[in-house]
Amino acid sequence: MLRKTASMLLPAFVLAVMSLASFGQTTATAPTNVTFSSQLYTTGPLPAGVVSGDFNNDGKPDLAVIDNQSNQVSILLGTGGGLFTLGSSTPTGVGPVQIVTGTFTLSGKQALAVANSDKTITILLGRGDGTFVTGTIGIHGVPSALIAADLLNDGLTQLVDVECASANTAPCSLNVYQSDAHALFSLSQTIPLSGAPAANGLIVSDDFNLDNKPDIAVASGNQVMVFTNASTFNGTGNVVLKLHSVIAPPSTRTISGLAAGHFNAGAAPDLAIESFDNVNDTNFPTTDRIYLNTGSGSFFLKSQVPGARGFGHRLHAGDLNGDGIEDLLIEGASIKDTFLLYALGRGDGTFTTPVLIASDGPYTGLTIRDLNLDSRHDIAYTAHNGPGGFSATEVRLNQNAATNCAPPGSGTLAVKICSAATAVNALTVRASGNSPNGVKRVELWIDGSKRAQAFSDQLNAKVGLAAGKHSVTVVGVDLYNAIVKKTISVSVP
Repeated sequence: MLRKTASMLLPAFVLAVMSLASFGQTTATAPTNVTFSSQLYTTGPLPAGVVSGDFNNDGKPDLAVIDNQSNQVSILLGTGGGLFTLGSSTPTGVGPVQIVTGTFTLSGKQALAVANSDKTITILLGRGDGTFVTGTIGIHGVPSALIAADLLNDGLTQLVDVECASANTAPCSLNVYQSDAHALFSLSQTIPLSGAPAANGLIVSDDFNLDNKPDIAVASGNQVMVFTNASTFNGTGNVVLKLHSVIAPPSTRTISGLAAGHFNAGAAPDLAIESFDNVNDTNFPTTDRIYLNTGSGSFFLKSQVPGARGFGHRLHAGDLNGDGIEDLLIEGASIKDTFLLYALGRGDGTFTTPVLIASDGPYTGLTIRDLNLDSRHDIAYTAHNGPGGFSATEVRLNQNAATNCAPPGSGTLAVKICSAATAVNALTVRASGNSPNGVKRVELWIDGSKRAQAFSDQLNAKVGLAAGKHSVTVVGVDLYNAIVKKTISVSVP
């Protein structure tokens, strides 16, 4: 009886979670076919991953690219308009497999961390001019995945990786490396995993149980394990991750793709999971499934992405057509699957049939960000055009997504209010945010109450208001939970 009662209460709970996220958020008129321009940059013979950040604090987003053959990080400095020029190159360990941005000291200067196949993590502390001072963390296994998150809410990003006995071979573990204010890292927690990851990069971070603490989800064998953050936010102590829930997709041999995103109106982040179903690859055995969050960090299967079958992909979430709904990017990661696709989200956990962007893969890494500050989300990725083919970092600028509010520069965490239009008993706010790391959420507060939010760097919200004068605050939350606010007064007729 108790189990039945809990089940009956769930829809009401989910509805309560959904109401705050969806209330007031408008859907812009957006294209159903997104187009991109293309630029190619040579960053090494075998580029293996890319992240975005503002590494010289000039207000223009830059790119950092790892190369698996030359063992280095190359910086592409933004020159404006989504164009880049080659900046510094810094050595890494041998065989870099993943790169993340971070804030490892309290200097405010953006840093990088690189997981390497030689059982090291390279730390690159930014000088603020696009160059770096390097250090090394010795680890116990071969890393296959790396994520950064402010797990202690102390302004410093910690590192979480997956390490195995050898490349993607069990036994494997999830490991937390904790930094002090001087970027000195120490191992604070090790959690054995039940299986080995099938591919690199199968780890994501978000607040899955809505307790305002970043959590971790990681693929392990044929399941995804969700670890919630049980750390005490008191400025002392170690990070504590605890297993919260497990997702086991049906008919799955291994998990080959994983992404976190907001795929319906709920405030809690959802998961996109790609399953490799059998060993006979002539049957195109992968399946992309969408698991929606109940609001408590548990998940249920909502849908499959139609036609998204192939030989193994990396998955990414972001709003590509500018309608305020997160879409799915699907990058082929095998020489048998060289296609980059997008599937548009409908806002209910379902997606349209994937559409081709490019076919110059296989692809080894991708990032989504507004690179030319026009309020449209662009993509940058590393690609190998087949065996022995040309390898490059490619930037594709979004040409026709709906526009909203051109963001402020990326040099500091900031928000911008482009318009606050009043009507009888109504207010429509268009706003945006930016930071060196990027802004993941923009919130609208009116008279001290949160009325709308967008899980993006763009907000377009309409809310009902009584006539009179009101205090309107826009809050920007960056990738690692730092916040900034801007307040104006409006009079509603």
